[in-house]
Amino acid sequence: MNNDLISVVAIDVGGSSVKSGAVTFDGSVTSLLHTPIDSQASKDDVLHQFVNIIKKHLDKINQDALIGIAFGFPGPFDYMNGVSYIQGQSKYDDLYQVNIRDELKKRLKFKNDIRFCNDAEAAIVGEANFGAGKGFNRVFGITLGTGLGAGFVVNGISIHKGTGIPPNAELFPLTFKGIRADDLFSTRGLLVRFQNLGHSYSAVAEATTDIKHGNTVPIQVFNQFGEDLGRFLRPIAEDFSAEILIVLGGIAGAFTYFRDPLEDHLDIPVVNGNIQNAALLGAATLLFKDHYAFLQGN
Repeated sequence: MNNDLISVVAIDVGGSSVKSGAVTFDGSVTSLLHTPIDSQASKDDVLHQFVNIIKKHLDKINQDALIGIAFGFPGPFDYMNGVSYIQGQSKYDDLYQVNIRDELKKRLKFKNDIRFCNDAEAAIVGEANFGAGKGFNRVFGITLGTGLGAGFVVNGISIHKGTGIPPNAELFPLTFKGIRADDLFSTRGLLVRFQNLGHSYSAVAEATTDIKHGNTVPIQVFNQFGEDLGRFLRPIAEDFSAEILIVLGGIAGAFTYFRDPLEDHLDIPVVNGNIQNAALLGAATLLFKDHYAFLQGN
């Protein structure tokens, strides 16, 4: 069979909705679905929702071409074994300590592989292979949103240890100026910065709208945010020998307002993500890389 026809059902799990699609080896995404999900439902109900989403794709795929299912899933999560440890985040509480891989295989009677990776990592891997990072060997990516996510990609493959990579390839528990990075470089951290200057917003987009209406105070905040982020990331980027930094996540919508001060503190280009289905493509890469290695006899 033509390798480009090999396919994976890829699923990007969010707190209120699930994005899914059939991804082929050449990077095409078909049968794209956005499905609302009740992530605070019971274990059986949530798993039933996952099963229904997957079945919609399985019904449309040539089973001979399907090599597996791949999830981008928020943490904390044991990605190797497929076990969720999310608790107290107002989502998926009833999946705590549940082996999602085993449950889905049983309910779907599915014999192929089911893989999991961090949702932020999936988006970064997708951009590295098919989007803004394509053509670079060492890609450093971050997601700025409800928290600070990160990914380190070498030759298209996400890695979690090695020179310049923090423990578990995670930035959020590190500190900057004595404050946890996740509390500084996130939506809540940015909103606190605005509030400290007398501007209360419920979302970052409100600040960008204010700028368009002539308010310059949010620009000062974004500048300082970019400077601090650049100082925080510089030693990590240097130790990793990153060739490019890709910025993703909800705050990336305001990228134009903090890109310059961020890039000024780094010696590499800083770019925004540029493909829509990065997380689906990145999750699918979990299976494609092994399939390719098998074909090469590695």
